[in-house]
Amino acid sequence: MRRDGVFTWIAGPDAQVDVRGSDGTAPPGQSIAVLDVPSLALATGAPDVRSDFAVGTSAGRRRGGPPSFEVRIDLEGADREGAPLRTSRRLAHPAGQRPLTATGIALSVERLLGLRGGPVAPGLHTPEALLDPA
Repeated sequence: MRRDGVFTWIAGPDAQVDVRGSDGTAPPGQSIAVLDVPSLALATGAPDVRSDFAVGTSAGRRRGGPPSFEVRIDLEGADREGAPLRTSRRLAHPAGQRPLTATGIALSVERLLGLRGGPVAPGLHTPEALLDPA
């Protein structure tokens, strides 16, 4: 996680969280070390970034459908003009994670092939280096 501008590992009780889903359930989860934390922190300049993850029966499955996938993004701080900002957004797909992952892969491959944007130099690339976040 990044706390007060410093990247740090957290473990034990500090890493334990409840991750509230769109249907109000809150399965136990934990903070995980994923590349999204430094990517988001460095792209936005945010002093505090944390990624929490929970696995369990999805909201779609609880409604009697197939397993679904959802991501909740909570933002708190200041907007570009310095005004206080607090918002929460959800991204969900009723068919699970695979369609969202496939979309990200397709967009990245399209960029690597030069079908969108200029040529890409050889090397290892993260999605945010290939795709304009705007």
